[in-house]
Parts: sequence; structure tokens; C-alpha cells
Amino acid sequence: MFAHSISTISKKLLSIGNELFQSDTVPNDLDIIFICDANNIQQLGNISLNDFTSQKKPIIVIDHHVKIEQSDEITHSIVNAETSTAEMIGKIYEKLEIALEPKIATFLLTGILFDTRRFIYRTASTFDTVQFLIQSGGNYEKALSILQIEPSDSEKIARLKGATRTIIHKEGTYIYAFTHISSYESSLARALIGLGASFAVVLAVPSDTQFRVSMRCTKTFAEGNKISLGNLANVISAQFEGSGGGHQTAAGMNFNRPKEFPKDKNKIVQMLLKMMLKEINRK
Repeated sequence: MFAHSISTISKKLLSIGNELFQSDTVPNDLDIIFICDANNIQQLGNISLNDFTSQKKPIIVIDHHVKIEQSDEITHSIVNAETSTAEMIGKIYEKLEIALEPKIATFLLTGILFDTRRFIYRTASTFDTVQFLIQSGGNYEKALSILQIEPSDSEKIARLKGATRTIIHKEGTYIYAFTHISSYESSLARALIGLGASFAVVLAVPSDTQFRVSMRCTKTFAEGNKISLGNLANVISAQFEGSGGGHQTAAGMNFNRPKEFPKDKNKIVQMLLKMMLKEINRK
């Protein structure tokens, strides 16, 4: 498995399954690559596929986010409106009648539980897929235990620091919360929604040139404004020649520092607020 970085939950899942995580360049001796839960190569961060793509080997995307125009290197894609990529993969195994290792079934159960927020978001077929995974040997209790992690002290401190920098904007019945931090942006965005924000945006600046943005909103906000944060992230990130995507209520963006960006992070946050308000009010 290759990725730019992985979360604490992912590290726990891999350790339980005795799986290895690598963040180096993908070796060119592989026959095929599957990109899962991301809809384009740009979202892989610093992972390079140059050696692989130069040999014109197949790259297959399996993803459940908003479908966007994909890069030429993608040879095949399966992009459906499902609750999670894990659910999509479970359905593929079931439809093709491929036997699942119990460990893999548990991994997929964990992914479904995480993305659906313990079935807050689900479709009519989600539980059918869960039943198939359990019948295949998936351990539901272990999947739940993987998700039960106490935040580290550094994550708690990051949340608190980010909360103190928050710019709060109220428009109509909605409360907007925009802030910046160096890491744990997704965790902070979720926390701001828990504190009462309708729409939360957290800018992360891990280096002088890199920018990441995590976005979360309530279901009421998304439906009331007739928007999907995945689409919003795609539109905004394109203006910075970056990449973005996600779900109706959760999304992210990645881009490098544009030349016209101010150095002051608070000013960048204010600029993002104005851009997103303009796009939302356009609906």
C-alpha cells in the first residue's frame, strides 16, 4: 500500500492486519495500480507515478466522491455515488463471487463504519453489503474497536489552537467557522461542526509552499444551500490550479501557494471565506 501519509486509525488498522505502509515512490515493477478513495492522481500528494505511467501500465480508480474530469494517465475508473469506497469494493467482491479473506472483510467493514459515521449516512443497500462482509468472516466488533482511538495530546492542542483563531461569520441561520492550523485539519473541522458551526473550513499550511483545506458542513446546510462540498472544493481548488473533491458534507483541497497569496494566514482564511460565500450564494 502506498500513500503520502496515513491517519492514526489507518496505522492501527494496518498494524492489526500486519500490513506494511510505504510512502516512497511507487516501484515500476508493478503490473497494475488501483487508486482507491481518490478520483485523480493529484490527490496522491508527493507520491510519483511517473515511472509507472511512462510504461503505459493500467491505472484504475475506484472512488465514491463527486466525479470530475480525470487525468489522461487514468486508464479505467469506477466512480459511483455510494456511502464509501469500501462499500463499493465489497459489492464488487460480492457481484463477482470472489472469496474474501476475513481480514480484508474486516478492513472493508471498518471503512464503511468510518465513512458512514456508524450508519448516519447510508443507502438501502449499505446493510446488505455489511451482511455480506460479516458472512465472509469480517469481525464487526474488531472493526468498531479500530475506530475507537483517544486523540493524542498534539491533536488536542492543535484543535484548541485552531479554535482560538477561528473567524466566525453568521449569514441567515447559518454559522460559518474558518480557521488555520499546521496539521489535524480534518479533526479540527469536525470539532468545529460539533461546537455548533454550520460550515467549517480549516486551512493547513504544513510548509511554505503547500496548502491543504478540510471542509465540513451539516446536512441541513448542504441541503438548504443545494450544494455538495465535493463540488465546491473542485471549483475553488481549480482557481488555484490544485485538486479537490469529496462528499456532500465533507471535502478537501490540495494546492501549492499561488503567487498572489498573502503571507498572513488570517488573510488567506478571510479570502477563502469570501470566495466560498460567493460560490455558495451563486446557487
